[in-house]
Amino acid sequence: MQVERVTAYGERYWEPHLEGTTLHLGGLELDLDALSGPEPRRVPVYARGEEASLEPTDWLGAELHLPAREVEQVQVGEVVYETRLTPVNTELVLVRLFPLQVFGGEA
Repeated sequence: MQVERVTAYGERYWEPHLEGTTLHLGGLELDLDALSGPEPRRVPVYARGEEASLEPTDWLGAELHLPAREVEQVQVGEVVYETRLTPVNTELVLVRLFPLQVFGGEA
């Protein structure tokens, strides 16, 4: 996972933490396999004070840039195949962090 912080030094950001394909960010647990698909995807993560939310607010706290996942044919029976997505390549995931909003000296 690549992490990019936008703007000046000294700003406050969420600290992302990856466990397998689960991204922990601002109190949210995001399943990257569930959020990604066969096309690249941008997922905005909004700030509600200190907490992260996928529901839109007026403050963007982060953007996830998820790579496209490949499609593979998996044999599930003698002559039966099923189309499945490969797991997300977490090395190609970009988390772009924006500074958290400050309200009266606090965020």
